[in-house]
Amino acid sequence: MKSVNDTFNFTGIYLEDGHLTLDECTALLDSIASYRKEHADVRVERSDGARPLKYSVIDGVQVRKQLPAMTRLYRQINELVNRISALKLVPLENERVGCNVNIMGPGNTYRWHYDRNAVTAILYLNDVAGGETECYANYRMSLGNARFSKFQRVLDMVLQPEPIRKIFGRHRVIAPKAGRLLVMRGDRCLHSVRPVTGGDERINIIMSYDLPGTRFSVDERLDGYLYSREKAHGSDPNYI
Repeated sequence: MKSVNDTFNFTGIYLEDGHLTLDECTALLDSIASYRKEHADVRVERSDGARPLKYSVIDGVQVRKQLPAMTRLYRQINELVNRISALKLVPLENERVGCNVNIMGPGNTYRWHYDRNAVTAILYLNDVAGGETECYANYRMSLGNARFSKFQRVLDMVLQPEPIRKIFGRHRVIAPKAGRLLVMRGDRCLHSVRPVTGGDERINIIMSYDLPGTRFSVDERLDGYLYSREKAHGSDPNYI
């Protein structure tokens, strides 16, 4: 019988329903609503591909200052991540990225991508129509230390078209559900968000983990691309 570590390392995915109760989700949603009454949304729009980036974000610096319950949750889930992955991961040193709130309104999408960090946890706070996380776990042919290079970009682009994904990938679709927790090998899992089709916003918490002391050469450009209204210069900064 496979252990949870073996299963996670093989599939690259861990899914747990009811990680938070409905009351706990409601309390977090209320704190987010209170924050948004006092602070303007940071809206991000990047018209890349069939599924552009279109969402609002509360970045990790604001989460630490204004939403302390989420910071505690970030550290608690770290323990679960380490248990299921058998790795010794920690919250990212890059505080802006580490734990943030992602808000997607009707019609919003998130383009196909890999994360910069090793493991990403997504905690869904509400049920919405559409907005599913679509992924191909452990799909990437990673070039290791060169994964932020042009060579990696070319390899990723060759494997990304839908016909290729259907042949070589293991397709998963995870619907937003209040209290549901998705943990994945973000740097190996090709993932995207389908359009939100209902009238409600899709609200979830994104938590990122990696080995102690890990920094990324793309941090500065990628942070501006994903967490601000700054004009994008060139393509996705995941690639140099």
